[in-house]
Amino acid sequence: MYKLLLVTDRDDLLTLFRDQIPWQNLNCRAPYMASSPQEAIDLLNSKAIDAVGYRFFDVDGMPLTKFLRYGRPSLPIFQVCLDCAEQQTALRQTVSVLDRLHADYADEYYDEEAMLTIQRDELMHDLLAGNVRDWDGLQRELKLVRSHVSLDEPCVLYEIDMPQGDAYLAEHRGHAQQRLESALRNNFFGRYVEGIYYAVAVLTPRHIRIVCMPMHGQKPETPEQLGRRTDAHIQDSIQKIKDYLDLDMMVTQSAWLTSVKDLLRDAQEA
Repeated sequence: MYKLLLVTDRDDLLTLFRDQIPWQNLNCRAPYMASSPQEAIDLLNSKAIDAVGYRFFDVDGMPLTKFLRYGRPSLPIFQVCLDCAEQQTALRQTVSVLDRLHADYADEYYDEEAMLTIQRDELMHDLLAGNVRDWDGLQRELKLVRSHVSLDEPCVLYEIDMPQGDAYLAEHRGHAQQRLESALRNNFFGRYVEGIYYAVAVLTPRHIRIVCMPMHGQKPETPEQLGRRTDAHIQDSIQKIKDYLDLDMMVTQSAWLTSVKDLLRDAQEA
């Protein structure tokens, strides 16, 4: 059973977690509880904890935020809610992520960071494919898989055409589209590059979509500054793909999004 940690200075949240959540039904033990960042850090250093959630109202939570970012970068962080039903939804989502993290993949070895990366990549693919329509659920899951992206900042969306895509994928066969997406993400466009997260999805043999999102804590940029940086990186990556894979790609469209939420709005309107 999973071991969770709740950190809050609100008595009503402590009561909710203690008395109103059916923990056994969620495959969780009754959670550890802390009322301050330092108490939480002490528990994280002394106990085996699978996920943590925190919400402060009169306490500065920055020490805990920093500790989790630099000391526990692979520990899922679940959303803490004042509403019992909403909290149970968030906890079920947490358990789903934990089940993936602790799954047995037989001959394959994946540590927690690798499994979180896989889940981030899958989530971003679904987002770019128009399969994600629940904004609250997306926020919760990005937090759980430690994406570190800023969901409220403007971002840039690129549509890319790959004219040789059908021939390339037919030649390589066997999950070629997924393997190409992985190669583009790992070897060319990257994920986190100079404070920008590049999410890549190969949607069809010819259609590639990339959204470029600022990460938390970055110095704010004007749209023009961010656009220049993402344009340069996209074009440089396309040239490397041509050099190493002999694949031509071209940007057919780029667009500003007020936030990543615009992708959900487009999916709902489709």
